[in-house]
Amino acid sequence: MKYLGLIFIAFLFVGCDRSQGDIEFTGTVNGISTVVIRDQSNNNLYTADIQSGKLTISKRFLKSSGYYKLMYAGTSGSTRNVEIYLEPGSYTLNIDINKINNYPSITSTSKIQTQLSAYNALADSLTAEGRKKVVSLNSKLNNLKDTVLRPGEYTTMVDKFQTEELKANQFDGLNVLKTFISRYPDNEIAAHIMLKMDYQDDPAAHAKVFETFSSAAKSSDEGKELEGKLKQLSKLAPGSAPAIAGNTADGKTFDIKSLNKKIILLDIWRSSNGTSRDNHLHIQNDILQMYGNKGLGVVSISFDTEKDKWLAAIDHDNMKWPQVSDLKGDDSPNADAWGVKSIPTYYLLDGQGRIIERITAFSDVRTALDDYFTKHH
Repeated sequence: MKYLGLIFIAFLFVGCDRSQGDIEFTGTVNGISTVVIRDQSNNNLYTADIQSGKLTISKRFLKSSGYYKLMYAGTSGSTRNVEIYLEPGSYTLNIDINKINNYPSITSTSKIQTQLSAYNALADSLTAEGRKKVVSLNSKLNNLKDTVLRPGEYTTMVDKFQTEELKANQFDGLNVLKTFISRYPDNEIAAHIMLKMDYQDDPAAHAKVFETFSSAAKSSDEGKELEGKLKQLSKLAPGSAPAIAGNTADGKTFDIKSLNKKIILLDIWRSSNGTSRDNHLHIQNDILQMYGNKGLGVVSISFDTEKDKWLAAIDHDNMKWPQVSDLKGDDSPNADAWGVKSIPTYYLLDGQGRIIERITAFSDVRTALDDYFTKHH
């Protein structure tokens, strides 16, 4: 009887799992031909029945609450994938083909989804404001063709237009998140949102925003994960010198100080990554040609797992500078040590291996080097 009682209690706990239960959807989908909900592995879970612009997904059993993917396609072929948070209850989806680039209107009994909808509505609104500024400035420029202006005035307006255009085309996720937190200070999804950002590029700024999170967001599993990652990335501040794990191509240990260079470009790559490989040609024929005699050195850390492929790529790309790898791929301690979220990744280091700056895009390498050598004749 004792064991039967324990089994009954366990059954009650399983039966009361609020992450499982029935879920259903209704709504309108103007100009939309297909609506599918998928899991994180892109397996179709639910497909909507669409009749005369009305959407229905009758009651279905949801195995676990969490973030899923909502995919929809217009009759013209345009498609959109957005994130949706599902938990047992009812959802109303309203999707308009004329606003396919915006997050759809989703109302539900889910508190998390309500917050997710609010965040995306804010992001869409701020993006639209940026586009309006660009359109307005462009109109002003076009109307000035026959206007006599003071010297430099037109150039100033063109520069302003280009700045606003750049802002409009680059989604500033951190500022959107800051605005969202100021409007919804008790939200629980801030950590989930930040984890999808390129927080590695400016961990200090993201850590500052993290401190404004609600206690619920900080204490969530994603909040704890993010806090740990940001603390690790704090070790990547300028002046720090993370260790480099691995050996050279001939199996020897590597000491970056032995290069005796004024400044070092650290190239984190993989032989199967085409962008990495293309950039090696530019490093060889452009970067080193321009700055090599000024004291620039290059070191490459590979995230390969197979030595033969690593060595073949080094030979093919004619990489004459030091090569290091521990052949552990994404499991390499170099991933955490250097905050690698994507390949390739670049840093500028001083001759002692201390970080000068992280370079977000390879196209910014020359600018960073010009700035450095301008300040350090």
